[in-house]
Amino acid sequence: MIGCRPVADSLGRVNRVEPVSLEELGRPRINVVVNCSGVFRDLFINQMNLLDRAVKMVAELDEPLEQNYVTKHTG
Repeated sequence: MIGCRPVADSLGRVNRVEPVSLEELGRPRINVVVNCSGVFRDLFINQMNLLDRAVKMVAELDEPLEQNYVTKHTG
């Protein structure tokens, strides 16, 4: 929804994300709400950090607010 894609390393592990261009996405970036249990948060800390980095990355993109609701609604 926020317009990021996972990037796998040579072993197939996803350890970073990259933004999808607005042209490729074909729609505005949409806010998301992540609601997870404490167990998920504690067991999958790397995935939670990846989600956090993705949201921060998208929020810092230089895009029109009408096309990036993540930026529009943060800060």
